[in-house]
Amino acid sequence: MSTAPERDGEARAHLLRPASLAVFAILVCAVVFAVAWQYGWRGGLSFYDSAGDAQAQLQGAELMLQSGQYAAALRQIAPILANSQNPRYRQARLLQWQIARTQALAIPPQSPQRRRALSHLVPILDGLLRLGGWTPAQWRSLARDAAAVGAYRLSARFWTAAAATDPGSAQEDQRQAARALVAGGDPAAGGQILLNLAAVSADPAQQRSLFLQGGAWLEGGAGAALALTRCEAILARKPLLWQDRTIVLFMARLALAAGKPDLAARWLHRELLRSGGEESSR
Repeated sequence: MSTAPERDGEARAHLLRPASLAVFAILVCAVVFAVAWQYGWRGGLSFYDSAGDAQAQLQGAELMLQSGQYAAALRQIAPILANSQNPRYRQARLLQWQIARTQALAIPPQSPQRRRALSHLVPILDGLLRLGGWTPAQWRSLARDAAAVGAYRLSARFWTAAAATDPGSAQEDQRQAARALVAGGDPAAGGQILLNLAAVSADPAQQRSLFLQGGAWLEGGAGAALALTRCEAILARKPLLWQDRTIVLFMARLALAAGKPDLAARWLHRELLRSGGEESSR
């Protein structure tokens, strides 16, 4: 037969067990809520990846890339790519490009599989171009990568973007853009870029070089008539270039090719008079 104190103890234990379970449940909910708050609650039991987790995923993907596990590397960064608000999203986009490029270039050259893989790279590059906001060094790296896989027009656009973000190197970046366009089969566009650079250059030697190369490319891509018109427009802005005999001869040849022999004769006659005057003054 139990005593009164024993019965009281049993009653208290009976009451405390549900209370303890309730406290435990509350603590669990509090921990879950704290984790959700730390990682960014989005509703629907979905959370933002932390920067630390994303960095670990990127490092793992880089190791997989180095060992040739391309599909696994892409799966590793898929959660980051699915969330444009992730702080490592841009880094993941660049790594996605590196994985796709490396995988494509690992395929034997001249094979149909290689051609298909290279064609699939263009949308990735175009996405990086539209994303924008890269540093000058990143723009230039993307430009070289694009040229290496035959995406010359995109390469030119990357070089142009680099020029816009780094005025100190803008001329060289624009020249690279022109070369990319020529390599991609559009010498007229490349030539026009060089003529535009000649028009704003303050260095006489650069003006001459840019003018002659740009005019030749423009002629090769669009014909002598258009090249003649565009070159005359540049010379109207840079009249001192007419004092260079090589440029006079170049313009005379353009005029002849464009069916304007009278114009060529006038320029050559003027050059003879000018050079004769220089000889007599010595």
